[in-house]
This record gives sequence, structure tokens and C-alpha cells, in this order.
Amino acid sequence: MKVCYWGTYDRAYPRNITVIAGLRKAGVDVVELHEPLWASTRDKLARASAGWFAPGLLLRWLAIYARLGLRLLREKDVDCLLVGYSGHFDMFPAWLLGKLKGVPVIFDAFLSLYEAFVFDRPAIKKGSLKARLLWLVDKYSCALADLVLLDTGDHIKYFCEEFGLRAEKFRRSFIGASEDRFYPRPAPAEKGPYTVLHFGRYIPLHGLKYIVRAAKELEADGVHFKFIGAGEELESTLALAKELGLKNSEFTEFMPPDELVNHIAAADVCLGIFGDTEKARRVIPNKVFEAMAMRRPVVTGGSPAADELLTDGQDCLLCGMASAPALAAAVRRLKADPALAEKIAAGGQELFSKRASAAVLGAEIAELIRTV
Repeated sequence: MKVCYWGTYDRAYPRNITVIAGLRKAGVDVVELHEPLWASTRDKLARASAGWFAPGLLLRWLAIYARLGLRLLREKDVDCLLVGYSGHFDMFPAWLLGKLKGVPVIFDAFLSLYEAFVFDRPAIKKGSLKARLLWLVDKYSCALADLVLLDTGDHIKYFCEEFGLRAEKFRRSFIGASEDRFYPRPAPAEKGPYTVLHFGRYIPLHGLKYIVRAAKELEADGVHFKFIGAGEELESTLALAKELGLKNSEFTEFMPPDELVNHIAAADVCLGIFGDTEKARRVIPNKVFEAMAMRRPVVTGGSPAADELLTDGQDCLLCGMASAPALAAAVRRLKADPALAEKIAAGGQELFSKRASAAVLGAEIAELIRTV
């Protein structure tokens, strides 16, 4: 079976890496037909706020789709067109190309642009023309696909209710992680202070302000917090840390994945998400899967999405969302009970291997492609 992974997707984004690696592990011939459009998520946010309809951007867009279209039309023996994250705008030319090639189009939607830019990251005013445009893009990018992948059942429910789409259009595919990069590594020979690690982008659903406040509560407990990453909430997070006089934390911007995994391996606890947005209740983020794959104990916020996969006390610790005291209590519990920490680390790795590794997800998606 031959699949064209097509579009302006972010080649460095973990979900795309996982899906491509997983399909190849499942014996699928994956041909990447890619052209870059956005420099980064920050670039995309800036463009969303300023407006997409600059003549230069539109011409570049058209040129990219023309090149991608010609490359696809020249490709032989294609069984499926798979549009990766973030490919909402890509879906419109992809639908036409799928018709011309006579092949199904699967869309790995991952998230709602409307929710992300209007509610989760309020870059666009609700009720505005831009907001309405994003709503239409979300609706019809999914409507045009033969099948849409989303990461949780609760996320699928949101798409069906918000955009009036049929549930049969969707299939759940956990975000997962690639076991080629994320696997257990030995802890450092020299043991430092008890370390809690947050890594990832500084976005609202992560709940950075609650993590910082939990760090402050745990200063007297000898707990060290390490923050790795960057994003639109970095400055406000640093300002809060300064306001609280935080002394047990360090902040480092993004680092290469091959370096990041060493910090994950050295952490006593890895954190998930704790935000107070609706989206935070509908997703299980990359970093939860990555930490579980590396056999590290995970603490994350309890939510309908988390309940679809995770079991409190077995493969993670779940705590109240948007609550610094709840997060601090969970960390204290793990610090005081090394046996429990080891139990959930082992349980998390086992769960990852059975339900969310690239090999497992790739086999599932390959079977979905065959049914389509």
C-alpha cells in the first residue's frame, strides 16, 4: 500500500513524525510530498492576528499548492492521500486532487483552528469575520475528507456538536509518540534534587500559572522544578515566577529532542496539562505519551479525555485541573512513596507500548486506510 503524506504540514511536529514512522513500521510505503508555508507556530499566530489575505502570502500559497499538486499527479500507484497537521487549508486542494487521482483523502485534523485561535489562544475576536472564516474552514476541511482522525472521543464529540458533522466521519487515534526516540534511559549516576519537569510550548491549555504556583508551594519540600520550552505565555510565566520570588525553579528555552530526552530521563516526575480551557479537557498531549514511553511517572489533570486512556494510580496520577494545591499534593505523594512512583512509571510504559506507540498507531491507521 502506498500513501502520500501531503501538504504544508510541520515536519518537525511530533504527531507527524509519529504517524509517518508508524505507517512505515506497518509496512506502508509513505511518500512525503511537502512544501513549507509557516516558519513556526509563532509565525502562524502572528499571521492569524494580522490577516491571511496579504497578496504576497496568497501568491506563495498558490505556488506551493501548484507544485504539490503537480508532484502528486506525477506520483504513480497511490492508494491514499493523507493530509497531516496542520492541514486545514490544505484539505481544499487535497479534496480536488483526490478526485483527480481517484483516491480517498484522510485528514489528521488534530485540533480545531476555530477553538485554538478564538478560545484557547484568544488571537481572534469571537464573532468577527476571521472567527467565522475559521469556523467554516474547520467544518468543510473535515466535511471534504473521506475520514478524519482526532485524538480523543471527547474531541470528536466537540467537532460533531460544534460543526454539525456526522460521527461516522471520525475515528479516534491517540497522539502517541515515536518509540524510536522516546524509550527508557538510565538515570544520571549523580542524583540531584527531586526534580519535576515541564516541557513543551507555553500555551494556555498547559496551565503554566498553576504549575508555577505549585512550585512555590513545594519550595519547603526540597522539590526542584525545571521548565523547558517557549511560547506565547513564556513572558507572563516568568513574570509570575518573579512576582512570587520563586527560588526552586529553572527556565530553559527549547532544545533539540535528542537533548530533551536526557532531561526527561533525569526527572523524578513529568507533568502533563492543567489549564482551565475547554480544550484542556478534550486532549491528552504529546508530552504525556513521551514521558510514559520513557518510563517516567506522570502527573496530569483529570479530564474526560484522560479517562479514555489513563487510570489514576496505575499508569499516572490524575489531579484537579487548574489547581496548584492539587498538583502540589500529587507531587508530594509521589516524593513520599517511591514504590508508587515506580508502579505508575512501569504502568505508563506498558500502556504506551500497548495503546500509543508509533507501531501500534501506524497499524491502526493503515487498517483504517484499507477500509476506506
